[in-house]
Amino acid sequence: MQIIYRAANLADAHLVRQLLESEDIPAFVQGEYLQGAVGELPANTEVFVHVHDAQVDAARAVVADWESGEPVVFDDEDPDDAGHDAAGAVESTLARAHAIGVKRLLLFVAVVVGGVICYEMLLRYAAG
Repeated sequence: MQIIYRAANLADAHLVRQLLESEDIPAFVQGEYLQGAVGELPANTEVFVHVHDAQVDAARAVVADWESGEPVVFDDEDPDDAGHDAAGAVESTLARAHAIGVKRLLLFVAVVVGGVICYEMLLRYAAG
């Protein structure tokens, strides 16, 4: 297996993996379980996408095509209106900030709940 893509984050790696698999190229994400691990491992380990040696050229072509593609503009977005509506820009920025805050809160809750579950399992295991 060879590395064909060095991902910026876990979501990016799985996006590329799914893109490759949609083209019938089996792919494997390496390093996803090391993201944010506790202990002596760094919290920002690299994430790689691997494919079998026989499919490296086809996979690289798919990734290159994806990287060179144009961004998608949805029907409700008008690229020519960017920056013309100051109130809309402020509202959009506030909405994004709110969404980021909600995502961070949900992540925090997930980590706390996961920690409690792991702690309970550890106590049960230690008790016999």
